[in-house]
Amino acid sequence: MLRIRRRGFTLVELLVVIAIIGILVGLLLPAVQAAREAARRMSCSNNIRQFGLALLNYESAYKRFPHGIGGPSNSGPGGHIWDVDWSQNRVPIGRYGAVVSVLPQMEQTILFNQIQQPYTIPGTTTVIQPGQTPWDMANGQYRPWRTQVAGLRCPSDPGRMNPDAGWADDGSGKINYAMCFGDTVRDNINGWHPASTRGMFQGRYSRRLAEITDGTAYTIMLGEIATTPSQNLGQGAGKIRIQGGLAINCGASVEIPQNCRVLAVGDRYVPAKEPTCRHSAGIRWHDGELGHSGFVTVLGPNSPSCSSGDWGWGVYSSTSYHGSGAHVCFTDLGTRFIPNTIDTGNLNATAPAGNDGPGSNAKSPFGAWGAMGSKDAGDTFDASE
Repeated sequence: MLRIRRRGFTLVELLVVIAIIGILVGLLLPAVQAAREAARRMSCSNNIRQFGLALLNYESAYKRFPHGIGGPSNSGPGGHIWDVDWSQNRVPIGRYGAVVSVLPQMEQTILFNQIQQPYTIPGTTTVIQPGQTPWDMANGQYRPWRTQVAGLRCPSDPGRMNPDAGWADDGSGKINYAMCFGDTVRDNINGWHPASTRGMFQGRYSRRLAEITDGTAYTIMLGEIATTPSQNLGQGAGKIRIQGGLAINCGASVEIPQNCRVLAVGDRYVPAKEPTCRHSAGIRWHDGELGHSGFVTVLGPNSPSCSSGDWGWGVYSSTSYHGSGAHVCFTDLGTRFIPNTIDTGNLNATAPAGNDGPGSNAKSPFGAWGAMGSKDAGDTFDASE
């Protein structure tokens, strides 16, 4: 009887096959990761455009854009930081961002109504009146601030809301798309004057399309900001990232942007600045504070952000986790990916002042990037680049 001997793979052959498979996986993995990031970038670009569309729909309905910082406040007359005339017992102005106003245009009417009407904390008889300050989550029980609006997040951003946190820095919904406040630095946060900033948004006052004399296709409306991966990173040498971080109490020197630029090395703030850095960008979608949901076109994308004082005016940069740049949406809904290497002109120049101050009507000293942010300074840049 003939016996058929079945010969299997030898150990050496198996090892060779495994090695070949490992090499192929190693070659394919970067391509797969690149394809995934390309898909995330496309989704991110679509999200910022949809947010821009909501802003334009709001403008179509009310003939002006929402304010960048403002809205109601329930803290009582003279009891809020945005009340310019504290001694006059005026009703204070709140700190809501533009996104609160356009929630109905984003198909978030239920959330909008919760914010605008008295809110009863579930399971209790406690009622929170309209105008709840954006940093007060009532120990995590004020649900509107805990709500994450999906269209406000970029899929490439690793930052996440902590669902167990009762405090606003970690437990609030996040935002990755910020309002453009132009190329103004000094007093760009207060909004006491109709010309406090040179961009599409500012505190208290609303812009009209007619004010964009530089052209809607040449004026940025929204820009990308990145959030910190986790509030649990804490502070300490090398822990505060450019993405989501802010250097505070830098003084008036930040009017010259180069003084802010040197406070970071790579994607981290220099260790010497760590005690005066904090997590800031995008931590509360509803908070109009410039450091949370705004940016300026001064330092290029993925540059540091620096405030003159504790939550004061300063340089607030656009950032992302795309590495080479960040998305922006122009007022005509055109979206572009702006590289980190965009022309920023003379960063040793003093930024133009708002409030009709020095240089308020001059062309931006910050190159094409500054020109994109200013709405009526007569700036030009090559849109094909």
